[in-house]
Amino acid sequence: MEGQENRPVDPEGEDAALLRRCQRGDEQALAELVRRYQGMIYGVALRVSGDPALAEEATVDAFYKIWRKARQWRGETSPDAWICRTAVRTVMDLRRSRQRWWKRTEMAAGNVEAEQIVPEPADDLMVDEQRRLSANLLDRAIRSLGETDRALVHLYYFEERGLKEIEAILDVPHATLKMRLTRARQKLRLVLEKEQHEDT
Repeated sequence: MEGQENRPVDPEGEDAALLRRCQRGDEQALAELVRRYQGMIYGVALRVSGDPALAEEATVDAFYKIWRKARQWRGETSPDAWICRTAVRTVMDLRRSRQRWWKRTEMAAGNVEAEQIVPEPADDLMVDEQRRLSANLLDRAIRSLGETDRALVHLYYFEERGLKEIEAILDVPHATLKMRLTRARQKLRLVLEKEQHEDT
């Protein structure tokens, strides 16, 4: 999945070293963390907020908080989980403070303007249109969830993170996460079935 491609690989504890350098005020370490994590953080922020402008603002704010709060990381959780948790909390706090309603946006897979479509055989165009419609249906269904459940769905399905890691990111007990994920799946299925029925 796309989210998986954006996740940093940290086989030798490079992120931990970068966070420790940030604790000492090393701005080059922060720049490297930005390079490694900006795609992932923006993806989470966009999924939770549904607003590209708000997601960009939240991404900037998240790195500012990572820089300011680097000393709070003491190694109890992985650097990746700590950074992601900071990002999720930042976008939720920003969204609440702005009190914005969700805007209708298309997922990246369906964000294609009509004039940008290169003429192709009819079959290919039909497949592209079906993918776009499916992406829009899924996006609308995800938006029907509460913000914590949106973050949970994004982290579990799009970032392909395990429940134990998500537990550390969202600070929600493991049993509660399993219940919420089951409930979110059921709601998504019902919303998708309703949307598909209304579109036929």
